[in-house]
Amino acid sequence: MTDSTFACHTAWTAQLFAAQVPTYVYEFDDPRSPTLAGAQVPGLDESNAHSAELAYLHDFTMGERPLTPVQVALGNRMKRYWAAFARFGAPVVAGQAPWPPTGVGAGAGAGVVLTLDPAATRTTTSFGAEHQCAFWRTQPPRPL
Repeated sequence: MTDSTFACHTAWTAQLFAAQVPTYVYEFDDPRSPTLAGAQVPGLDESNAHSAELAYLHDFTMGERPLTPVQVALGNRMKRYWAAFARFGAPVVAGQAPWPPTGVGAGAGAGVVLTLDPAATRTTTSFGAEHQCAFWRTQPPRPL
């Protein structure tokens, strides 16, 4: 459901925007992120779930446990990207992994995504393949 509903639709929407304006796409990928308070389903690991990055961007703890020092460092990198984007219109931060805008079609920069991982923040162009977006594009929408 994450691939079909969230990941691929977000990537497709980004491609539509990228045809008109510089568009920056990221994937938050910390499989050890704390689960947001009140969102924990008993017996289900919800680490790395939708909105998990909020605890990294804001100075509050809504999780089941505090962030580790490595997670705090990721949060600080994320804050620098967001601040640079707000100030300059592009998330360019000296000393951090480059975050180029995503492109459209098969050209350079097509499908560029910044993966925000505590171990190594990096850009990738394999987001669509990793989330099986070509397959999900062939599936008819299901009624809710």
